[in-house]
Formats: sequence, structure tokens, C-alpha cells
Amino acid sequence: MAFESADLRNVVLLGHAQCGKTSLGDAMLFCAGANNRLGKVMDGSSMLDFEPEEIERQRTYVSSIAVAEWKKKKLNLLDTPGDSNFLFDTRAVSSAVENAVVVVSAADGVQFGTERVWDLCKELGLARVIFVSRMDKERADFDKALASATEAFGAEVAPLQIPIGKEATFSGVVDVLRMKAYVYKKGDTGEHTTEDVPAALAGAAGAAREKLVEAIASADDKLLEKYLETMELSEEEIGVGLRAAIAKGALVPVLCGSGVGNVGVKQLLDLLADVYVAPSQRPPAKGKKPGDAAGAEETRKPSSDEPFSAICFKTIVDPFSGKLSVLKIRSGRLAPDGGFYNVNKKSRERYGQLLAIKGKKQEPVKDAPAGDIVAVAKLKDTLTGDTLCEEKSPIEFALPAVDPPRMTFAVRPKSKGDEDKVSSALARLREEDPSLVVGRDESKDLIISGAGDTHLRIAAERMKRKFGVEVDLTMPRIPYRETIKGKATDVEGKHKKQSGGRGQFGVVYVDVEPLPRGSGFEFADKIFGGSIPRQFIPAVEKGIAQRMTMGAIAGYPIVDLRVSLKDGKYHDVDSDAFSFERAGSKALKAAFDKITAKALLEPVMTLEVVVPDECMGEVLGDVNSRRGRVLGMDSRGKFQVIRASVPMSEVQDYSAKLKSMTQDRGTFTVSYSHYDEVPAHIAEKVIQASGKMVEEDDE
Repeated sequence: MAFESADLRNVVLLGHAQCGKTSLGDAMLFCAGANNRLGKVMDGSSMLDFEPEEIERQRTYVSSIAVAEWKKKKLNLLDTPGDSNFLFDTRAVSSAVENAVVVVSAADGVQFGTERVWDLCKELGLARVIFVSRMDKERADFDKALASATEAFGAEVAPLQIPIGKEATFSGVVDVLRMKAYVYKKGDTGEHTTEDVPAALAGAAGAAREKLVEAIASADDKLLEKYLETMELSEEEIGVGLRAAIAKGALVPVLCGSGVGNVGVKQLLDLLADVYVAPSQRPPAKGKKPGDAAGAEETRKPSSDEPFSAICFKTIVDPFSGKLSVLKIRSGRLAPDGGFYNVNKKSRERYGQLLAIKGKKQEPVKDAPAGDIVAVAKLKDTLTGDTLCEEKSPIEFALPAVDPPRMTFAVRPKSKGDEDKVSSALARLREEDPSLVVGRDESKDLIISGAGDTHLRIAAERMKRKFGVEVDLTMPRIPYRETIKGKATDVEGKHKKQSGGRGQFGVVYVDVEPLPRGSGFEFADKIFGGSIPRQFIPAVEKGIAQRMTMGAIAGYPIVDLRVSLKDGKYHDVDSDAFSFERAGSKALKAAFDKITAKALLEPVMTLEVVVPDECMGEVLGDVNSRRGRVLGMDSRGKFQVIRASVPMSEVQDYSAKLKSMTQDRGTFTVSYSHYDEVPAHIAEKVIQASGKMVEEDDE
């Protein structure tokens, strides 16, 4: 059937990793008839977790979308990863919806990942509902989960339901507004009967209803005034007040149930369809005027009568069917077989069918109004984050920013000759995941950076599965540097070669001395009297610079020294630029042999770690064990911010370690600070591991 903007419900499932989001999503799709069986994560039949990596590990690693219909409303359901390695994906898809179901495990309550996505919901202005999941599992405790939500999120949290039983005896829910009990049959069919509230729960249900009605009234001055006067509200007033309070975030109702057991799911669907926010109820989408240096703001109302605009918030790359661009239509309408303008690429795009995504399948649709989510295939230029619009009415939207990468691996193909295939596969992966950073280090190794170990290893698995390229991921080489700590004066560099014809001849005399850390390289021309013709002096500097790249200890570039060219000799016939280039190189080599005081330098990073108070001691101890130096500490709410200076070699594996120490509640950023001398016992190991012998090449 055809839908208008008011009939749409765009909903994202959010929560801590493994809290039951995907199971709940599968149950919602089954109840709504989008799937003819109840998909389950544990047996690999989930409609939402269908990637092989997800099936194998029973975890969500990539957001997925499925369309369903419920009570004549179109539901665009988006499931997201709870793992912090994939936070960019979660942020991007959350920016395309108006409503969020925040899933909380009944056994674990609010966890750090829950707090993180809650903050995201508030940042994006999403209408929220909390669903306490896994009520049928061991240790399930609705009251404790509710208490943790109230403590973490405040007074706007209020139960709309209370459970009937718990753990193995969990059998249904009580709607405290309607004062009705929904008792479910055994099994996972979702069939239930509507009954009176059990006598044992009447008191708790009445108290919960009173709290909920008070919360609804508190969100509206007129309702609150009436409630304080009469202590009552009509059913109509409660309904209108509930919608308004949810839409502006003044009230977050709490529901409960089980995705795997398919209990309480239909009541969640009813609430989303009857009460939650349609795209047409949201304020105008904010963007900027393209090409305006001042960044003048442009807006688009979420109306099908406005000029067309959309943002590509997700890209799906399939090696066989090509590229799918998933669009959130901010304004206007979209029909099949049309075109639009890509503001970011300044290009026109043509497309054919409009597609509704249902897990790993797609179905054509005839029309997409403002607020809808659809996919189009094989756009030539469009990538995640690009804005699409009418060329005569341009606007540019922005996706949430990508966090700086926290971990880097060197990427090496397992088969010789696959280097080009690896580069191509990584480029295709970046179309799907802009949070991957691909480049080359100073040794020309291909490197890939991302949010953490899991992020990068899953990317490598996708390369193998999608593009047939197997790679090894190894720690990248540390860009050590070498320097000198002593002087050498009047050092001769001589290059002389005779082979029967014209020879090669050049002699230079140099002084070499250290410079302060971070100074780099200075070349001083102190030639007087023409002992070396002026045209050959740049060649001397070139030869010295080339020799510096070869190292004097372990083959790493040499830095922080001054070379002064004092004197030299030349021959009218045999001297040329090449001869003086070689002479300069030999002079520096001789100076290094003469100077015994040399040092290996390592890059030192500034590490900023944000951790819960209770984890600070362990994290500080770990920083100290990594040769770190704490620079300062600050408080940020319930978290502590630790700033430290730590060698790069000691933080390459920090992502996985911090995740383990803090149960994924800690975050960090790392940036280059300076170079410092490597301690002697570590320098010795680095030199031995390099296996580098610095020898002169006379040719």
C-alpha cells in the first residue's frame, strides 16, 4: 500500500552489545508479517544478522534495515551494532530516524554502551522507549533494571508496563495505563489473551499508573494544573499528553518482554504505531548552503511538497549485484527512474528502481515520500555522507563526524602479486565504512586504521569473503629515528674512480654536530675561495641527505644534526655533480663512524583516556607499565580523564587492553607529540630486530 509521511515510523534499535536488540528486531518483523518464521540469532536464521561474520560469532557488526507494516503504518526498522568498534555505523543510521528503542538487558541493567547510545539519542533529539529485554532468562530482574535506568537517565523514565512473573515464570505484561494484562501462550508464536490485572499485581500496577499519569501531566502546564486540582486526567487527555511528552523527550516509557520468546513485542509495535513520531512531526532538517564560505544555514521541512533533498547515510557493496546507496529523504518525493544532483561531488546521478530493504533482500517500491528510507542501485559517484537534491534548490547535510582511528595494522597479501587486489578491495570496503582509514607509512607498507582490533579484523574477513583477497594483519613498523650526541670535525669524504676514460673525482670536508630535538637537518655552506664550484654544492647536500635516510645504527632515518661544508677539492675534467654527491654521502658515513655517541629515537604519543572512576587505578597502573608519564587528570561527570605521554610502540595494542580493563566503558584518543630517546635496553632489542647493517655502496 502507499504511505505518506504521517504513516511512517523510522525506528532504530540501540543498546549495549549483546543486550537482545537483534532478537527483539527479529520478533518485531515476525509479528508484523515481514518474515514467515521467527528468526533467531543463535541458529543463524536472523533476518537482521545475516553476514557470515555475524552468524559465526552471534554478534551484530554492521547495521541492517528491514521494512514491515503494522496497523497501517510503515515501519523502517534499523538494527545497530552495540560494539564500540562500530560506533560510526550506529551514529550514521541513528541520524536517519526519529525514534529509538533503547534495549536494556533485564539481567544486566544499564551498561556503559546503553549510556553512550542514550547520549546519542539526546544529541539527535530522538523520541525514546526503553525495552527491558530477556525477561525470561536467569537473573532477570525488571525492578533492578528499571532502577538502573532511572538512576542513569532521570525522572523522565517511567514504566508503561510491569511484568507477570520473571525468569522461567515470565508469561506476559501488564499495561498500567489501560490496566490490562496480556498473558502469552507457551512457545514463541506471540499469541496471547487479554485479561484483568492479576490480583497479586494490582497494587504495583496502580502505583505505576499513578507515577506515569503524573509524568504525563508534568510535561504540559495545562495538564499539570488540572491534575493538581483534580488528581485525575481523562483517557483522551492522557493519550494526547503521552504523545506530546514522548515527542519532546519529557517522558520515556519503559516496556518489557522477550525477543527470543516473542513476549511483549506486539505491545511495543502498537505503541510505536499509535504514539511515536512520524517524520512529518519533526522540525525542519538543517543544512548549509553549498559553496557559501560563511556556511549560511539552509533548512528543509519534512514535507513532500518541499524541493527534493536526501542524504546517503549508508552504502552496501556487493561484488555481484553492485553498490546500493541507502537514502533518508529529508524533503520532497522520489519516484522510480529519475535523477538528482550530488552536491558533494557536483555531479548528476541517474537511477532506476526504488528499493525497500528487507534484511539481505530488496523489493521495488513505487513511491517514497518525505521521511522515507529507500535504496537505489549503482549510483556512479555517491558515497556515504553525500547530499542529493534538486540542482536548482541545493542544500548540503552532514553526517555525524568520524572519530579519529585508534588502532592501525599493516596489511600484507598472503599471495604474491595481490597488492593491487588488496588496494581495490580496501577502496570498496571504505565505500561501506568511511571510518576505515587506508594509507601508506614511510616504509611504503599499506596500512589500515580504525576503531579497534575487532573493527579491523572484521574488515579483513570481509575482504576475503567479498573480494577473494586474503591478507595478514600485523603491527606496523614503528617509525624510529636515529641521531648523534657528539661532534666530528674536519671529516673527509672522497670519491675517486678511474676507468680508462673520463674519471670521477670529488673531495669534501665537513663538520657534523647535533641539534636540539625536533630541529631536523641543517646544511651550512661555508665554502670560500672556490674550493668547490658553486654548481656542485647542492649535489653535496643531496648526497648527505640520501645518506641520512640509510641510518647509522639500525637503518632508520637520521635527524637533528647540522652538517657544515667547509672545504673540498675538484678536478677540471673528472669532477661532476654525481662525484660530489657520492663524496657528501661518504663524508657523513665517515663522521658517523667517528662519532661514538649515537641514539635511537622513538615517537611519543599524547594519550587521553576517559574511564569510569572505579577503573582509574588499573588504567593508571597500565599506563605506567607502558613507560607512560601522566601529564594530568580531570573529572568529567562520572568519568576521569587521564592525559599521558606514552611511546608509540607501547600503545599499538591499547584498544583491546582498555576494552578489557573497563568492560568496554573506556574510550581514548591518541595523537603524535614528539620524539624521545629510547632506553638503552630497549634500543638494543630494536637494533637486533632490525638486522640492518649500514655499509657504504661505492657504486
